[in-house]
Amino acid sequence: MSQLIHGGDIVTASAQYGVPVDDWIDLSTGINPCSYPLPSLGEHCFQQLPYQTDAFKDAVTAYYGVTDFLACNGSQHVIECLPGFLPSHPVLLPDLGYQEHRDSWQKKSAECCFYSADDYDQSVSVIEQRLAEGKPFHLVVINPNNPTGLSFSAEKLMYWAEQMPEGGYLIIDEAFIDLKPEQSLLSDYDAFTRLNNLWVLRSFGKFFGLAGVRLGFLFGPSDLLKTISGHLGPWAVNGPAQAIAVSALNDSSWQQTARMRIQQNSDAMLELFKPLFHKVFSRGEDLIETDISKMGNAGLFNSGWIESSLANQLYDFFAQRGVLVRVIDGNDLAPQRAGYSLLRLGIVDKNDAAVTEKLQQVISEYILTLD
Repeated sequence: MSQLIHGGDIVTASAQYGVPVDDWIDLSTGINPCSYPLPSLGEHCFQQLPYQTDAFKDAVTAYYGVTDFLACNGSQHVIECLPGFLPSHPVLLPDLGYQEHRDSWQKKSAECCFYSADDYDQSVSVIEQRLAEGKPFHLVVINPNNPTGLSFSAEKLMYWAEQMPEGGYLIIDEAFIDLKPEQSLLSDYDAFTRLNNLWVLRSFGKFFGLAGVRLGFLFGPSDLLKTISGHLGPWAVNGPAQAIAVSALNDSSWQQTARMRIQQNSDAMLELFKPLFHKVFSRGEDLIETDISKMGNAGLFNSGWIESSLANQLYDFFAQRGVLVRVIDGNDLAPQRAGYSLLRLGIVDKNDAAVTEKLQQVISEYILTLD
């Protein structure tokens, strides 16, 4: 099998498999395929230095419900720098999640410990045991987790924040929470601002389908926000990104429709791939419904564990035909995952006949190789 390619890297995939960039179907990310329609942008967006406008600040506050925030060039920017502004304590992270979190802490030489990213009971047990010890540490939670889909209630996360030892911070990455904003820690403004040990990261590009805009937000203690803001400088968000965000964040009608449409597209993807899931997940089991119910689902992606050899075969087969999926090797994560990989699939627009027909054809061809 050819070397696995990171999610969204169509350019590398094109060079490796000889499929033109424009001919790919990208299922390797969790980005809304039905993106927000770009508004008309005035020349001032490009001509003036991008100081953050009142319209931009008001739109952010209206959408997220919090007045103190730091806007930046994508949440990735904050993930990279945040560990450098927090006390030097050990950090507890999901054993499987957006890899940049782990990398950023390791670059700061932090002691990294891990909890399960796909076993709710085990993760709660490990986290609460660590809290009970009373020693300062930082806790990183990706909610819902990318790529497993594991999620925790706002009440559970708030309880953990209240139990955090002095000097420790709870960092919540809510990159995929927009489908269910009521589950965000930002939904209870009073409770969020009452505690001074909470950080929440939000991503603009995934839900609005505009990853190229590069816009993210950090919410947390005001004094530290000012310190980090000074580090990033006055022009952390470019002018066109601000103008697009003002339109998108204020468009509640589009947002409501998008949530329903994403769910419909997710359901359609599950139905489209169901015959394949029956082959790769059941492996002799009688009830495919049981296996599908174990899949992680965050709306913008679905994921499930399959044998690594099968996952690699599937990845290569699909890539040769211009469909990029995401495969994550579980061998280095935990003993029970040895020999298994996580297959994560993004979604497509179910109303795009050309895309769905091509996917149906590739799926059918692959199933024939398993018979």
